[in-house]
Amino acid sequence: MTRLIGWIGFSCSTLLLAACGQSSSGADDRAAGAAGQALDIAPGVTVSSATYRVVGPNGFSSAGTVAVGSSADVPVSLSGLPGGTGFEIDLAATASDGMTVCEGSTDFDLPAGGSTTVVVHLTCGIPTGAVQVTGTTNVCPVVDALQILPAETRVGGHMNLTATAHDSDNGPSSLTYQWIANGRPINGQTSPTLMFTCTTPGNVSIEVTASDGDPSCTDSSTATVMCSP
Repeated sequence: MTRLIGWIGFSCSTLLLAACGQSSSGADDRAAGAAGQALDIAPGVTVSSATYRVVGPNGFSSAGTVAVGSSADVPVSLSGLPGGTGFEIDLAATASDGMTVCEGSTDFDLPAGGSTTVVVHLTCGIPTGAVQVTGTTNVCPVVDALQILPAETRVGGHMNLTATAHDSDNGPSSLTYQWIANGRPINGQTSPTLMFTCTTPGNVSIEVTASDGDPSCTDSSTATVMCSP
């Protein structure tokens, strides 16, 4: 069973309860009882029914629903159980406020099999860790193309680089660009166009990254140019 923080305890009192709809693997089980008033958790917050699951030896499993009365000690009438030891029954219920959860669990033995009534104590509280998050989703920019003219020039010559990108949601900020040549940033260049000057012969890897202001939301494109001797 899930452990809850901030449990609300209840003391025993007179109770009228009902159980229904029990099914098991290989058996037509039944649970029965008498209906009663709901369990009061807080002003205006009640629990009137709970679901239960029974597991036992040799893979036995059974489940159903039981009515919850005015007490947190809920008796569940079970029948058609095989003989054995090491049975466990778990109860769970959600209160009328949709947030408070009640749970309970107990072990029992039934060596001769047959029918029995097991009392399970419910404890109730609002689970911790349930967080509602609201906000907007940022659509990342996309670099559509990187154009280089010319793709080859002599040392001392220039190349015109143009990046084309789009941002579907146009935010949170306007697009900016970061240019990198052979792994080194070209400082001061944040526009979609760049005039690159060949300084040494050989291949140069040019990378451009488009950003919309969200550092975790970028896109890049890379091309190789030739600087001839």
